Amino acid sequence: MSAKGYAVALDEVSWVERARSGEEAAFAAIYQRYERRIYAYVYRIMGNPDDAFDLTQETFIKAYQALPRLDNEQELNLSAWLHRIASNTCLDILRRRRLISWLPWEHERERGEGVAEPASHDASGDPERSYVQQETTKQVQGTLRRMSARNRIALVLKEYQGMSCDEIADVMEVSRGAVKSILFRAREEFRKLYGEEARD
Repeated sequence: MSAKGYAVALDEVSWVERARSGEEAAFAAIYQRYERRIYAYVYRIMGNPDDAFDLTQETFIKAYQALPRLDNEQELNLSAWLHRIASNTCLDILRRRRLISWLPWEHERERGEGVAEPASHDASGDPERSYVQQETTKQVQGTLRRMSARNRIALVLKEYQGMSCDEIADVMEVSRGAVKSILFRAREEFRKLYGEEARD
C-alpha cells in the first residue's frame, strides 16, 4: 500500500470509530468521500437518476444505522462495505419491480470512470455515427437486461468500479475463486446474449 493509501485507510478507520461514537462530522466525512462513487454505481444499476439519488441516500442511512452493529475487532473495508449495502438496496428494489435497466458499457467507457451524471450522446455532426451509437446502445441495454442479477453486479463492480477480485469478493460475500468463476460466466453470458440481441 502506498503512503497515500495508508493515510486514507487510517483516516477511514478513525472516521468509522468516531462515527460509531455518534460524531456526525465523522460520518459526514465518509459520506463526502464516497457519495459520488456510490451514486455512480447505483445509477449504472438502476439507469435512472431519481432512483440513483434516492437509493444512494438510503444506502448511507442504512450504513449509519448499521455502524453500532459493526464488530470492533473486524477490519473493515469501507468501500466494499458501502458497495455491499448499495448492492443489496438496489437488488431489494429490483426484486420488487422485476425490472432491471442498465447503461451500455461502450458509451460509459467513452465517458470515463467515476462520472455520475446521466449519459448523453454526442453525434459530433455525424448522423451515421449517431445512428450506429444508438443501435449499439439498444443492443447492449437489451443484453444487460436479460443477464442474471449476480452476473450483472460482478461485471459492474469490475468494469465500472474498477474493483479487484478480492474487493468484489468482499462486496458479494463470496470467495476470490468464486468471483473469477462469476466473471467468466458473466462475460460468456454477455457475449451469448449480445449475439442473440444483434440478430433480433
